Amino acid sequence: MAPVRVAIDFTPGLNQLAGIGRYTRELVRALTENAQFEIILWYGRTSSPLPHSSSPRIHYRQIPFSERWLTRLWYRVRIPFPIDPLIGPVDVVHGTDFLVPPARCARVATVHDVSFLLVPELGHPRLVSFLQAVFPRMLRTVDALIAVSESVRQDLLRLYRLSPDRVYAIPHGVAFPFAPHPPQHARPVIASLGIREPYLIAVGTVEPRKGYPVLLQAVERAATKIPDLQLVIVGATGWLAEPIERALEAAQGRGRVLRLRGISDQTLAALYSASAAFVTASFYEGFNLPLLEALACGAPVIATDIPVHREVAGDAALFVRSGDVDSLAEAIIGLLTEGALASRLQKAASQRASRFSWHKSAEQHSAVYRAVASEHASRRP
Repeated sequence: MAPVRVAIDFTPGLNQLAGIGRYTRELVRALTENAQFEIILWYGRTSSPLPHSSSPRIHYRQIPFSERWLTRLWYRVRIPFPIDPLIGPVDVVHGTDFLVPPARCARVATVHDVSFLLVPELGHPRLVSFLQAVFPRMLRTVDALIAVSESVRQDLLRLYRLSPDRVYAIPHGVAFPFAPHPPQHARPVIASLGIREPYLIAVGTVEPRKGYPVLLQAVERAATKIPDLQLVIVGATGWLAEPIERALEAAQGRGRVLRLRGISDQTLAALYSASAAFVTASFYEGFNLPLLEALACGAPVIATDIPVHREVAGDAALFVRSGDVDSLAEAIIGLLTEGALASRLQKAASQRASRFSWHKSAEQHSAVYRAVASEHASRRP
């Protein structure tokens, strides 16, 4: 049987360090273990270096336009020029970042969240209006959607009244180096970064959806009981972040907050492992990959009580109401002062994370590719 040729949009894998970029890179890495697939990685013109791949099943194809121009041509101006002539004959084209371009073959798109519909006030207005306009048009022609969680899948079915057999929930995975790091390995890393203990760690872009103002207020209140408490934030500055950044800078000046950007995965895993807790105050998430990474490192978790956090963390987290400073502060104090509670969550964390792997995720993606390729081939005259 000839291998299925899958063309994957690798642009996020080149241009985005976390989130969608990590998903794209890890998916491709796991897919190379499957001999049934030939993988073409296509991307817009970029200055980002290509990763090294020794797999004979990986082929790179650069499109002679930048990502911005591709977006304009395919989605704004809506020029229906198929991607196939630019990358060669394939069986499936997979758009890894919400949208997939026109193609003569089967088309699959990954949907990471529906924040542009559910919490549009927390997103960048231009991106929100773009997705609200373009996404429904794509739905009329795409062969299948991959939702990164059952929560996102249910939202898609409810909001767009899609056929359930066209929407697949495939959760992310987690892999090395995200595993518990022993104290003798983690503490030198902490010391080199000037972090004091006990500390909480929060990971994610600084933007309104992540709830950082609520988290900062809760940490300040918890510090009345735990004076040395520090909040370590790992993440870049995102959209609509100016007032949030001002508050974080003021807290950093008081020594309550430490901001880190651009650290390695190995360093991040060490920080998860030695933290008193990983805390996420997000109002909305499609999956929350840092939450899974923290669980894999054995960190106790405090998370807002939203559907996808329940889906990912299960019984391995303390849940608090979104936007509730008092309940979040109480959870922080309780976790840091009750050794039995912290121990229970640490034990549950690794067990919960073991349910997720990129290998399993890639196998589920593979099943979707085979299904849509077969269905598309059967419709050919």
